Amino acid sequence: MGPIFSFIEFCVDSCRNQVKPVAGSIVYCDLHFGWMEHSGVYIGKGKIVHLNGKGVVEAVTAKQFLAGKTGYNIYVSCKGEKPVGSDKVAERARERIGMEKGYNFILDNCHEFTAGCLTGEIPNPNNFVWMLKHEVEKAYGSDNWRFWNNYFFDKPFD
Repeated sequence: MGPIFSFIEFCVDSCRNQVKPVAGSIVYCDLHFGWMEHSGVYIGKGKIVHLNGKGVVEAVTAKQFLAGKTGYNIYVSCKGEKPVGSDKVAERARERIGMEKGYNFILDNCHEFTAGCLTGEIPNPNNFVWMLKHEVEKAYGSDNWRFWNNYFFDKPFD
């Protein structure tokens, strides 16, 4: 989408109520000042399962999910003002912890992994966050994304 759109989205989202994800919520953060994103699946107890840049599926905290990235916020899949998720999706993500697979920045990345947890299909063609968002909309009826927490205005991820 680009950094200007990401900044406008940040300003709008800062005015909305923040949410805490539920098991199976799809989450993402911005990378490289809005030029790209990183995604994963919230599995509960403060943990997110994601495919890291080395091709390893791991469970991390929210702070670890953001570590080394340029994003300050984690967006959570929501319908209206409520976070949406699924225990089945969270379980699919948990089952893949420790899995190693090839990683390709464009063709085999975190979005494909996250969409696979959502749909049960790996591999799949969902290699960009806009594709992942479309899958989340189909699966959960998600109609917006809200901050989990905001580093600028609150204590991060209590």
